Amino acid sequence: MGQEEAPLYEAVKEYVKRDMVPFHMPGHSQGKGAPRVLKQLFGAKFFDFDLTEVSGLDYLHYAHGVIRKAEDLATELYGTRSTFFLVNGTTAGIHAMILSTLKKGEKIIIGRNSHRSVIGGIIESGGVPVFVQPEFNEEFGIITNLTPDSLAKSIKENPDAKAVLITSPNYYGFQGRVKEMIDLAHKHNLFVLIDEAHGAHFPFNTKFPKSAIRYGADLVAQSAHKTLPTLTQTSFLHVVSDKVNIDRVEQVLGLIESSSPSYIFMIAMDIARREMALHGEELWDKVINISNYAREEISKIPGFKVTSSAIINGNDINAFDPIKITINVQELGYSGFEFESYLNDCNIEIELSDLQNVLLFVTLGTRVKDVDELISVLKKVPAKKHKSSVKLPKFPVASRFLMSPKEAFDSEYETIDLLESVGRVSWGIVAPYPPGIPVFVPGMEISKESVWFVDEVFKKGGLVQGSINKGHSIMVRVVKR
Repeated sequence: MGQEEAPLYEAVKEYVKRDMVPFHMPGHSQGKGAPRVLKQLFGAKFFDFDLTEVSGLDYLHYAHGVIRKAEDLATELYGTRSTFFLVNGTTAGIHAMILSTLKKGEKIIIGRNSHRSVIGGIIESGGVPVFVQPEFNEEFGIITNLTPDSLAKSIKENPDAKAVLITSPNYYGFQGRVKEMIDLAHKHNLFVLIDEAHGAHFPFNTKFPKSAIRYGADLVAQSAHKTLPTLTQTSFLHVVSDKVNIDRVEQVLGLIESSSPSYIFMIAMDIARREMALHGEELWDKVINISNYAREEISKIPGFKVTSSAIINGNDINAFDPIKITINVQELGYSGFEFESYLNDCNIEIELSDLQNVLLFVTLGTRVKDVDELISVLKKVPAKKHKSSVKLPKFPVASRFLMSPKEAFDSEYETIDLLESVGRVSWGIVAPYPPGIPVFVPGMEISKESVWFVDEVFKKGGLVQGSINKGHSIMVRVVKR
């Protein structure tokens, strides 16, 4: 087998040619029973490939045939010990990393900037999180990364910790000093788990930051769908070191992932892997050139401030992903939320907005004409009378845990007004989204600072997941007294 092959895709294609008479799921029977509207929407051929584990097509959770061959090619390409296809997104990969290395009652050191899926994995494992506060970029109002110094302090204070989970790069493309933190954790015999959801493309062009795979992390989870030419919900879990028990990883994935995996998802990963192996460097060169063009042109427009490699400071930001473009819109008097609405009205869709910025991804599908259309819209943006004073407050430091996350989540809860929740124990996860960083965590005492932070984001138009909207205020769930 070579990287020019796509074994799973080829096997499914050959199976479809056989025109088998189906007496099995899914219920549309290779499109024969699919509603006409769906056939018109997706095309009849789409349903031919929406198969289950039929003869010759292997089993995701007992892969020893064509799925295993496809995963082995991904393993070879990424340079790992083993790479698993994920059909439940990177959330499944993060849960698997935690459940494969952490047992009930054991500590895991995590960044306060961890995604909500990290807390979900900790709840499932029965583990105990220890939070480390990330740095904060005042200019753009963005939570960045942990530093080796802050991690070292936490490791010293928690000598009984079992693992470290680092989120890097962040949503905005800022990568921290990952190698130093991995080496530091390994020096203390800790498992190192990396949430590299936004870095699946890193290995395929030298202009990108290096992947944590190259820096020797034990387990790395990546969202293939975020940057590679594949389908939403497809991800990779990479086992990198000999320290990890692969049998346990396989068993965990069998427990938490769907037992009816989508062959369309898996085929997409197989083909995307081949595309990256054969053409990755040249494809990404084009994308980076388009991104640099966009950044340069946007920077010329008065009122906009754009992130670039100049943001690298060698402390909390050690590398920068050039395909991520963050535009600060405060000079023109807008919040990021307001500006996203303005762009939507002009037929421009973006990745996310926050209180001060909008974030754009330049992808393999972005064309120069798309950038030119964006530039044309940005040049016509009317400035407001006053500069926006809306700013993201510093992310609140984690308060103490009065119960473990699992203990709290297993408790009865009641729903109360956010402003009345100070001093109570959070029952659920409350996270402004995107990027989905939890402010309240099950078992954590709710602090005055965290209530104020959530209230500020909500009042300025942000979406707060885990809360209940009640007009001009929100309700949260707390452990019942």
